[in-house]
Amino acid sequence: MIRNHPPQTFKSILLAVGISAALASSGHAQHAGDIALRQVDGQLEVYGPLGSDEDTDGVFLATFGDTGFAGLTPNPGFDAVSDTFEPGRIGFDAVSGLQRWDPDSGAWLAPSEVGESLSISFITLECVVEDGPITGFDLAVQPDGGWHRHMNFVLMGDDFGNRTAGVYRVDYILYSTMGYADSEVFTILYDYDALPEDVENALDSMYENPGCLGDFDGNGAVDGGDLTQILASWGTNDPQADLSEDGVVAGEDLTILLGRWGQCSEP
Repeated sequence: MIRNHPPQTFKSILLAVGISAALASSGHAQHAGDIALRQVDGQLEVYGPLGSDEDTDGVFLATFGDTGFAGLTPNPGFDAVSDTFEPGRIGFDAVSGLQRWDPDSGAWLAPSEVGESLSISFITLECVVEDGPITGFDLAVQPDGGWHRHMNFVLMGDDFGNRTAGVYRVDYILYSTMGYADSEVFTILYDYDALPEDVENALDSMYENPGCLGDFDGNGAVDGGDLTQILASWGTNDPQADLSEDGVVAGEDLTILLGRWGQCSEP
C-alpha cells in the first residue's frame, strides 16, 4: 500500500514515538509507540501510533536493539483498551516477504534479494518471514476485552550469519476468530543500525505516489524483481501482488504484470 505524501510531522512522529517506545515501562497499560487497535463497523482497524495526536496512515517504526539486545525488539506492541473486543483471538499474517531499503537505488529490494529473515515469536509460538507471505499466529483477547501484546521481532542473519545494517520492511494484516473483517494492510519498518538519512528516505517512500502498476519494488520499471515477488506470492491473497484485486494471486495477475513489462511511463 502506497500512501499520499504526509506532512513532515509524520516522520517526526514515527521517529519520536520509536524513542518513547524504547523507554516505556512494561507495567503501563498503554505504551507510546504501540499500534492502537479497535473494531469499526465490524472490521479490525489499526491506527496511531499511541502517544501521537496524528495518525501515520498504517506505517509504524521499530528499532532493533532498543531494549539492549542487538537484532531484537519487542516493539511496537499492539494495544486495544478494555471492552474493545468480544471473547476470542486476534492474530496476524505477513502479506509480504522481508524487504530491505536499498539507498543506492532508492527502492525496496525484493524479498528474494534479502538474505536475512525475521523471526516473530510469543512464548512458544513462532513464525519466520523470509521470501514471501506467511501465516502468523493468534493470541487470546484478555478477559476485560482488551488486547495488549508484544511479540519479539528478531532479525536473523543470512546464510553466513551476517545482518546488513539498514531499514527492513514487512506488510501485515490482523484477523480475528470473532467474525470481524480483516484489517487493512499496515507496515512495520525495522531499523537495524541504519543511517538516519536512510530511515527518513525509507519512511518517505511509504508516502510517495505509486510509480506504476506492477512495480512492486519502486525502481521505476516492471522487471525481474517484480516477477519474482508475484511468483513468491502465488496462491496467496497478498494485496500488493493481487493486481486484478480478485482476492488471489494467480494467472490474471501474471498476465497484467507481463503486459506492463519494461520502464514505467504512467501510473
